[in-house]
Amino acid sequence: MLRRRDRRVITAAVALFLISQPLILASIPLDTEGTVRPVVVKKGTHFTEIARLLKNEDLIRSSSLFMAYSLLAHRGKIIAGEYELTKQLSIAQIAAKMAVGQRKVYTLKIVEGYNLSAIGDALQKAGIMDRDGFLRLTKDEAFLNRLGVPADTLEGYLAPDTYFYSKETEVDLFLERIVRRTFAFFEKEDVKARMAELRMNPYGVLTLASMIEKEAKVEEEKPLVSAVFHNRLQEGMSLDSDPTVMYGVGMIPKPLTRVDLGAPTAYNTYRIKGLPKGPICTPSTSSLAAALYPAPSDALYFVSRNDGTHVFSRHLKEHSQFVAIYQKNKKKKP
Repeated sequence: MLRRRDRRVITAAVALFLISQPLILASIPLDTEGTVRPVVVKKGTHFTEIARLLKNEDLIRSSSLFMAYSLLAHRGKIIAGEYELTKQLSIAQIAAKMAVGQRKVYTLKIVEGYNLSAIGDALQKAGIMDRDGFLRLTKDEAFLNRLGVPADTLEGYLAPDTYFYSKETEVDLFLERIVRRTFAFFEKEDVKARMAELRMNPYGVLTLASMIEKEAKVEEEKPLVSAVFHNRLQEGMSLDSDPTVMYGVGMIPKPLTRVDLGAPTAYNTYRIKGLPKGPICTPSTSSLAAALYPAPSDALYFVSRNDGTHVFSRHLKEHSQFVAIYQKNKKKKP
């Protein structure tokens, strides 16, 4: 007859054996095949559904074993995201990756001055969303209403910065977070006070800032360019901005023709008075600041020196002289 002490030893040995088996099996890879299989775990997905997904993808030999190991080793912790898995990974390795969130992250860089077309290209290149789908979404009335965007497009609302995206989040929610950043800028008390002084709303500031972004190549000139636009608006003059014309006719940057300048679009600031229909790109923070705080200048005109800088003038006669000088110099360049 076994002594009580012996029975305890045997019981402990059996328990250790039973516990060790899942650990041993969980450390053995399913196969030697190295094909990468992306697995997306959405937020809120139940533990059992994740195990079933891995089994259905033929990445683990047993969903029950996966759950048992994950509970023992990581207390069942799984961070949502997209995981690049192979059959060469054991259950232990897969569970460890998911417990610490070793997921695939996409990087999106929105550069100052990008328009929606360029942002769509960046999204597609980053592997986040196809360009055409993005452009459709940015004009979707229901989506725009949900965000509270007072326009028929998201142009100008996607703040420039570097963003990181993981596929546990829907793309529309990812874009919504970017738009919320733009709204947050206009919710600052000093910005609201300044807009009230200028009698401008956020959409008008975004529009003006986008024009400044495209016109000023040198940071120091942004407040001066802004001053010209503000002065022309106050005097009831047309803004005569080439980038708005280009945006309206959908052309890549190149010399404008007479046909372009006469195009009857809502962005042709040679034909209309006041601001164009809306933003023409995503403005930088410095362009937004320039739109709100123009330089103390009475200039009404500017012309490019063909080196990224401009000459600013108050009177048309003086401006015309500078135009003749720099257009002549431009033609001389090879």
